[in-house]
Amino acid sequence: MIRGLRVLSLGLAIFLVALAIVRWGGWWRVAEVRVLGVHHLPSESLAELTQIVSSANILRLDLRGIRDRFIADPWVKDVRVCCHPLSREVVIYVSEREPVGRVETEGGRAVWVDAEGVVLGPADAPMLTGVREEEGRVSLQAARAAQALERARAELSPFLSRFDASDPDCVIARSDEGLVVLCGPIGRLPRTLAILKKLWEEHQAGLIDLSAYSEVDLRWEGQIILKPR
Repeated sequence: MIRGLRVLSLGLAIFLVALAIVRWGGWWRVAEVRVLGVHHLPSESLAELTQIVSSANILRLDLRGIRDRFIADPWVKDVRVCCHPLSREVVIYVSEREPVGRVETEGGRAVWVDAEGVVLGPADAPMLTGVREEEGRVSLQAARAAQALERARAELSPFLSRFDASDPDCVIARSDEGLVVLCGPIGRLPRTLAILKKLWEEHQAGLIDLSAYSEVDLRWEGQIILKPR
């Protein structure tokens, strides 16, 4: 019986030593990292994040820490990390934010934003300018206005390429010919753009000559006030 206890104790000790070696040593490192759902996350950011995971012992992975590192990137909306110890594989499922529009902030930075107003990354040629950014976000109204301008870009940019939202109570656009358009509050800009597209179509069709006016005032709903030159 004493011999049996000794054998059992020895076996248990060997098991604990082996477990410690596997868990705390460098033998059971991650063999493969797969990241799924990535379309916009910059490649250098992705490489840095996966390198951190691939150098770790799979039994000691800080899953919450991995998630927090991914979430810290503005392009990432949510993350799920799955760990498979036997195959030493880590699968990271990423849900990204989708860019909906471009804005130029008050500081002159051109960026993409998502539907929630989160600033994602560098952009070029934004139509909406003078937008206030706070803690990596713009207002929901600014995001919706930027999205509406993105949809109307092809039709409106030959007529009006910049909409100044420095005063969100009255967005102002100017054409290359000097026409000033008072668009009213930024929250109403998506509806105002429909009126501007109609005016531009009528100008192109010869039904109205916008060059004969110095100002178009759309600040009051249901009214279009044209000021002659």
